[in-house]
Amino acid sequence: MKIALIAPLEEAIPPTYYGGIEWIVYYLAHLLGKKGHTVDLYATGDSKREDEYTLIPIVDTGLRTTAPFIHNLKLRESAKWLGISNILYQINHKEYDIVHNHASWRMQAFGKHIRAPFVTTHHSSLTIDHQNAVYLANKDALYVSISNNQRRDLPNLNYVKTIYNGTDLNEYPFAVQEKEYKHMAFLARMSPEKGGIEAAQVAKKTMKVLHVAAKVDEADKEYFAKFQPYIDNKFVYFMGEIGQNVKLKHLQTAKCLIAPIRWEEPFGLMFTEAMACGTPVIAYSRGSAPEIIKDGVTGFLVNESPEFIRGDWVIKKTGVEGLSEAVERIYAMPEQEYKQLRKNCREHVEKNFTVEHMVDQYESLYKEIVEKNKNSLAH
Repeated sequence: MKIALIAPLEEAIPPTYYGGIEWIVYYLAHLLGKKGHTVDLYATGDSKREDEYTLIPIVDTGLRTTAPFIHNLKLRESAKWLGISNILYQINHKEYDIVHNHASWRMQAFGKHIRAPFVTTHHSSLTIDHQNAVYLANKDALYVSISNNQRRDLPNLNYVKTIYNGTDLNEYPFAVQEKEYKHMAFLARMSPEKGGIEAAQVAKKTMKVLHVAAKVDEADKEYFAKFQPYIDNKFVYFMGEIGQNVKLKHLQTAKCLIAPIRWEEPFGLMFTEAMACGTPVIAYSRGSAPEIIKDGVTGFLVNESPEFIRGDWVIKKTGVEGLSEAVERIYAMPEQEYKQLRKNCREHVEKNFTVEHMVDQYESLYKEIVEKNKNSLAH
């Protein structure tokens, strides 16, 4: 098949620092190319160039990393629309079997103008009105969800499949160490929905060390200002935004990953990346977390509040109290029980959340869509 992949323009493919969507697009381009498909990747000019796909640069560098777009969000928005115009022009001057959109609602607005079958993967929550207006105006288009829970906010779209994001087991090897795992890890954006403050509160309450790896976007500086008083370099350490090598060590050497998500997290790659390393996850039972984390087997799920119950989990307390109890349980586990917990994590990712499994599912879906398109044209 000849496949066009449309990436977001904020970051390079793959990203240098924080970025989930960008890694998914990279693995699709790389592994589909290895399978023998012809892949054109529409992305930033500073993206990685490989023999497995053809990079078609749309902007010189990632908009989130380039002046003046770093701080001027209106200019960044204009650059995105200009980029989409460029993508649309180029795609319609080529022949593709399928066009796969990862650039969200802006690109979806022009899906009807693309001749080839056009499918969009939702990578974000479907809760923003102006974005949903575009999706609802195109509700019969082809959509892929990255968790079943993601569909709850826009249930009437034409979802053709749920395909979970994949994690590269080579990038996240299972960590077997003799020395004691000591710190809790936090890995996310520094924003209210990711629960950085709650993670810090757990560290203070349990008197366990928390290493916070988080990027701070322009829009989240006010929240970061509220978080900063928790940084005491005794229980709470702030690492900022980290690269891949530091991120791997951050996860591998952690006793657990704590993720007090306070929104409907569509997937959460940090869950599977941590578990691939053998690191159990403690998370609020929001969004996709109950689909990814096996309660009591690969970590613990905790209800966010008495008013927000999503399941009958091992930990009966809610909120920060519940998170703290889960942390104490993991730290109190006998060595063999904790080792088994780590093995459970790795095995769970191996069975369900590898990049190879993800790409196989997309490839199968592409073939199905292409075949249906051929049949409809024949009639």
